[in-house]
Amino acid sequence: AMGDIEEAMFTPSRQKKCLGCFACLGVISIVIFSVAMTAYVHLGPDDQVLIKTSRGRRVVNGPGGGQLNPFQEREFRKATLLDSLQYAVVQDYLTAVLRNEVGPKLLFLGPNDVIVKTMPKIVLEKDEFIRYTDKMTGVERVEQGPGTIVPAPTEVTDAGIEKVVSLNVGTAVEVRNKLTGARTLVTACDRPTGIFVPDPSEEIVEVRSLIHVLPHEAMIVRDVDGKMTVYSGRSPNAQQEGQCGVSSGTGVGGTAFFLKPYSKIVRMSWSTYANPAAVAEEAPAPAPSSADENSTKTTPADDAARRLSEVVEDAHYIDQASPPNSSPKRKVASIDLRTQKSFFRYEVRTSDNVKLEMEGTIFWQIEDVGKMIVMTADPEGDVWARSRSTLIGAVSTSKLGNFMENSGSIVEEAFASQVNETFFSDRGIKLVSMEMTKYSPVDQHTQDTLQHIIRQTVQRINDLQKQRSENDVMMEKLEADILLERNRTILIQTQALNSRLLAETAGEVDGGKVAHSIGAFIDGLNESLSNLTARMELFRHHKMMQSSKIDTQQLSSGSANLYLAPKDMELRLQMPTKTEL
Repeated sequence: AMGDIEEAMFTPSRQKKCLGCFACLGVISIVIFSVAMTAYVHLGPDDQVLIKTSRGRRVVNGPGGGQLNPFQEREFRKATLLDSLQYAVVQDYLTAVLRNEVGPKLLFLGPNDVIVKTMPKIVLEKDEFIRYTDKMTGVERVEQGPGTIVPAPTEVTDAGIEKVVSLNVGTAVEVRNKLTGARTLVTACDRPTGIFVPDPSEEIVEVRSLIHVLPHEAMIVRDVDGKMTVYSGRSPNAQQEGQCGVSSGTGVGGTAFFLKPYSKIVRMSWSTYANPAAVAEEAPAPAPSSADENSTKTTPADDAARRLSEVVEDAHYIDQASPPNSSPKRKVASIDLRTQKSFFRYEVRTSDNVKLEMEGTIFWQIEDVGKMIVMTADPEGDVWARSRSTLIGAVSTSKLGNFMENSGSIVEEAFASQVNETFFSDRGIKLVSMEMTKYSPVDQHTQDTLQHIIRQTVQRINDLQKQRSENDVMMEKLEADILLERNRTILIQTQALNSRLLAETAGEVDGGKVAHSIGAFIDGLNESLSNLTARMELFRHHKMMQSSKIDTQQLSSGSANLYLAPKDMELRLQMPTKTEL
């Protein structure tokens, strides 16, 4: 029976079934082991696993290892390494709350955290600051360097990192209070440290430089109440408001000031009367080439910056209206207190109805800026117009001939008549001089007539000058001849004097020789002839014999003819008488 049972159990069919069951169990065991092994994890130092279940999320941070539920969803992720100059903005996506994670650290996120952004920290140097505004509360804060700043997740900055303002004797800053809207000027007197950093309730409107007024200049400033203040370089050096430590040393004049908030520099429009000849001589600027146009081409950003600077510059000035006229205008903010000149060209008529055009220059000077700003907005135009009316009145009382002869004196009289007028003194203006450089008739026929008269006058002047030149030449020649003859007379007289002196000298020498020889001859006969007369007669006879000897020698040696007079020969002719014949 047992044998039958064993045979029945180990039949081939049953064996196959057993083997199949064992194979299934082995496969199932392998699958279960494989699944169990895949649920085992090993985490490194920067590894993290996020486990998601129906009840929520949880994280497992490394380093380490362990068996996890294989039937739960898993997500592996790396931790974020933040260095000492970084921070991360992390948000909980369930509550939307933002927070900062500041380095240096290895950042492991929470189950519901996501990194919004990783940013570098704000590094501020000693001369920098930054302004932050909280978007949730609107609260502002200002942080000043040096230091490292990590803004809150809801804080933003509009201007970024800004430079602090260094205050000194030449720099100030205009500040606006956001709470009250009031503007103040902060100078080095207010901040002894010399550094200005605005408070959270303050903002910098503008950094202002010290405005310098030269010794020959003046500037007018109008405040918010309309009060005018004149800053003149001629005034003694004084310490203006907002200036600290100004040197008290002497100089040649000048002053300086800071433009206060709500104050503006008055800018006037003056008429311009320049010399048209000088303007015409100015060469026009050459047209730029295509290469120059490309090299000087500006970008829209440059144009916008230039327009902004012009707007800021114009914001410091307020233009004073001036009466319109036909002359061109120029903007004047810095008033020149030196002598100025204006060119004029007036049309006038003489008393005999001849129309003339006069050209010249008016020299004038501003002496009192306060009077000028009260009475006029165009002092140069007033000087030009007043001088025109004065000259028209002066010329209208004179005829053309008188004007041509006395034009200079007429202009001087016209100038003298208006120097002491209250018209100029009321405006703080001093008229220095008036000069006429040219006049010409407007009518062509009058011009031709005057040109003919001028040519005749010039010809007469030239003829007179030519005759004077010839007379001068002849006079010079005559004077030279007279001088020559005088010198010749002096020469003859000197030659005669010299000849006489020579003859006298030679005679004296010969006379001395003769006297010596006579003395020696007479003295030699002293013993033989005691009678002086006899000795003298003997000397005379001796000389006559010497003379005869010389004559005889000359006659015998030459071809001369001898003519003898009876007295020389001492001959007597004895003629025979008739009886003796």
